[in-house]
Amino acid sequence: MPRNINAKRIIVKIGTNVITNKEGTLDLGIMKMVVGQIAKIKNNKDIIIITSGAIGAGMKELNLKEKPSNVVMKQVCAAVGQNILMTNYYALFSRHKIKIAQILLDYGDFTDKNTYHNLRNSIEKLLELGAIPIINENDPVSINEIGPSFGDNDMMSALIASRIKADLLIILTNVDGLFSKEPSQKGAVLVKDVRNIDKKITAMGGNATQLGSGGMKTKIEAARMATKAGTLVVIANGRKNNVLNDILTNRDVGTIFYPKK
Repeated sequence: MPRNINAKRIIVKIGTNVITNKEGTLDLGIMKMVVGQIAKIKNNKDIIIITSGAIGAGMKELNLKEKPSNVVMKQVCAAVGQNILMTNYYALFSRHKIKIAQILLDYGDFTDKNTYHNLRNSIEKLLELGAIPIINENDPVSINEIGPSFGDNDMMSALIASRIKADLLIILTNVDGLFSKEPSQKGAVLVKDVRNIDKKITAMGGNATQLGSGGMKTKIEAARMATKAGTLVVIANGRKNNVLNDILTNRDVGTIFYPKK
């Protein structure tokens, strides 16, 4: 069945392995490409970015060769890297005359009614003003969120999508979508359409990657949460040219998860 995506409010989740290389350095070429794509699709749409990459950026700045397993060191890397990450976003979006705003969150912001109310109002006003909210976990002061619970911002993107009634959540990663088995294995097939996240689909989730913490498993869980709230979800390769435009023009790219009716 041909795709028919018609989204006004879009969340673009950018994973660690999209905007960093194997060493953890921010890949400015990829960042520039992704920002350029977002600028082209923005028009009269509401765009919200959920970004990873702060820990990876901090690793490079602190000359660390591997992602630390110690929570305090992860927090330190995030504190150092967050400034680097946002500085680059500001410079790149400024070229397109697009204003951005930084929002740092942790899980408690979703569970406290007053805090969440303020958060939602802030996001709505920023969108009304034409700015793009760029959201990341508040890793330097969080503990649970820096680990597997949010999974490289995958679950955060689904939480935001469900709470602000997003039409579309695009999860950008470094593979083409959900595969029937590990993409490097013989016989792996891209799953293009998912209408029910059953045990078979769930079993296709993989392990976390070196720099990211999500893997495909948390992306499937994020898709489950978002689709239950009525949001369409696409998992696609963020390192490919024009992937966002291809998704919005209903090209056959990535894996699309349909909301439950």
